[in-house]
Amino acid sequence: MQTPKEKVRCVLAVGPWRIEGDVHVVAGSRLTDTLNAKAQGFFAVTDAVVTDLVTNEPIATPGYIAINRSKVSAVFPVE
Repeated sequence: MQTPKEKVRCVLAVGPWRIEGDVHVVAGSRLTDTLNAKAQGFFAVTDAVVTDLVTNEPIATPGYIAINRSKVSAVFPVE
């Protein structure tokens, strides 16, 4: 059985990259609940654009990325 999820468009600072993409959260929960979940070391981001923070150039546009929670230094939703 699959848990219903909602997409939240976010920008994440992960190491030397800026990643903008859709973070999938359990329907009705908060973005912080997904980011703080201790049960899993990674969370999914889809439809992403990865930008190098030094050159400010896009380096990849993957449909899916698994992000290591411990490497994220900042996250904010975009409207």
